[in-house]
Amino acid sequence: MRLASHGADVAINDLNAESAEKTAQEVRALGRKSLTLPADISKTSEIDRIFDVLVKNFNRLDILVNNAGISMYRPILECSEEDYDRHMDIMTKATFWCMKRAAPIMMKQKWGRIVNLGSYVAQLNCTTKNFGPYCAAKFGIIGLTQVAAQEFAPHILVNAVGPGDVATEMMEIEWVQEGEMRGMPAADVKELYRKRLLLEKFETPDDIAKVVAFLCSPLADQITGSHIVAGGGLPYTVK
Repeated sequence: MRLASHGADVAINDLNAESAEKTAQEVRALGRKSLTLPADISKTSEIDRIFDVLVKNFNRLDILVNNAGISMYRPILECSEEDYDRHMDIMTKATFWCMKRAAPIMMKQKWGRIVNLGSYVAQLNCTTKNFGPYCAAKFGIIGLTQVAAQEFAPHILVNAVGPGDVATEMMEIEWVQEGEMRGMPAADVKELYRKRLLLEKFETPDDIAKVVAFLCSPLADQITGSHIVAGGGLPYTVK
């Protein structure tokens, strides 16, 4: 919605077709063209399919935002192979494959912007215990961002945005999971998270979207290979 408000036509991928269509209708209400691309992007065959549909309908691709993600609060010793693979497939592998499909289109145009979703935990000394697969996947995305920035230059800028604690359904689930493990109400866990923020409030999805829009704008024409952390002052912990 943020990109559409700045004049972009938007193709929307979601695992949930109804959710994608709801967003597409909101984009169209702004007077922009929108296309829904429901697919499970943990599968490269699905990524290939949606890019084929995208090119057929739009004829070009200016911006790619790799935003799909999952999260699970669980110690490494309790993680299954499936837990690990799901994090890597949905985030790291999908980011890799979407960039691989988008880059040739952008190179032919001699213009493109790729923004990957990193995380504040994808920094040295900022990892969080009980998020092993998540941290591994996000560090992988930052590595891919830095490599792609070198390989796709000079016409394609590749950057990452690292959210902190964003008020989403996924975070609410994490607080429940952590509360169960620590024997405390999810509301108390949520308040502990809020108190560690220098700005004293959780981010919204649009706070992250604004950084994405900035990286796709002329204001960021000299930024590539960067991981911009928009975390409200993270990482800080309650004393």
